[in-house]
Amino acid sequence: MHAMINTVTRARAFLALVAVVLNAFLASAVADNVPGTTAAEAGRILVPATDPRIQYSDALNRRESPDGAVYFDRVIDGPDRGFRWDSPGARVRWRTDSEEVRVKLRYSSRHLSSSRNSVGSYRVGGRSEPGWTFDRPAAGDVLLDLILPVPVGGAWHDYEVILPYADSVDVVGVELRSGAGLVPPGARADVRYVAAGDSVTHGFTADDVRGTYPFLVAERNGWEQVNLGIGGRGTRGADGAFLAEIDADVVSVLIGVNDWQAGADLATFRMNYEQLVEGVCSGGSTGAVALITPLWVPPTWRPAQARHPLEAYREIIREIVAERADPRLLLVEGPGLIPHDPAYFDAIAVHPNQSGFARMAAKLAPLLAQHHARVRAL
Repeated sequence: MHAMINTVTRARAFLALVAVVLNAFLASAVADNVPGTTAAEAGRILVPATDPRIQYSDALNRRESPDGAVYFDRVIDGPDRGFRWDSPGARVRWRTDSEEVRVKLRYSSRHLSSSRNSVGSYRVGGRSEPGWTFDRPAAGDVLLDLILPVPVGGAWHDYEVILPYADSVDVVGVELRSGAGLVPPGARADVRYVAAGDSVTHGFTADDVRGTYPFLVAERNGWEQVNLGIGGRGTRGADGAFLAEIDADVVSVLIGVNDWQAGADLATFRMNYEQLVEGVCSGGSTGAVALITPLWVPPTWRPAQARHPLEAYREIIREIVAERADPRLLLVEGPGLIPHDPAYFDAIAVHPNQSGFARMAAKLAPLLAQHHARVRAL
């Protein structure tokens, strides 16, 4: 009898122990997923965005908000657009062995325009998948808790978040498992490519940032890219001096289609473009410069205010490049970059679509790489 009682007692004790372990496991799982649970309660730590082990690239002018979040400022803008606060293709990078990785982002209301693309992407160990994207969860200032996939095995991996081309995003920090390691990632590319222009360079109307031509060119050539395309921008002479202040190995300028659409006076366009070229070439930090004439536009697109053929603006650019005879300058004929087929263009036909940008980048990337090599050899 006593043996039977001891057996029952031991069985009850074992079941009680199992219940305790199971309840602890369930409590931990709930803590990880219940809204309002702190990171510390879930066994995580938040590394602030300003931590030097978190690296930033492919962007201009890093700023910090009063709460320690990091964002970027492209300086130039259009009226009531807020495009200066977009960071097309900016990268947030770190390396960790954490078994759980989250990045805290905050979509802000600095981007004012209704023209918007809020889709970003991410990579783990240099690899990405088509579905590895994120998007704005709501209007206004809104937080996004982005959970990143962690490869099996617990090894060290590089993580990379790529910001959208047409929305303003702050980086709040990176959340890791308590006790996990964190170090800076591997070095970024040593060639810096700055792409200046209007909405075509900005990225409209690619599906997301990975389909914009500056991003695709940089990917093909193994470069860092800084996208300074501003939707709606026309040719402004002062932009040349602004570009000259940026440390860049390669600069491309694709501008002029908005001048055409607005009916800009040809003499005024020439003066502004000459000033732009003079400015960008005067910078000691500027290397190779490619001047791209406006792309082909389907003939069905007829802007009401246009007063001159688009070809007239292209011809002015050709003349300016020929007159300067500067070996750092490369003339790129925009109409030759994308097939003359409306299927490669958006309903707003001055904008290439995803397929059009892909064709454009495939032709432009080797031209820029070859020109960069020539200028370096001077």
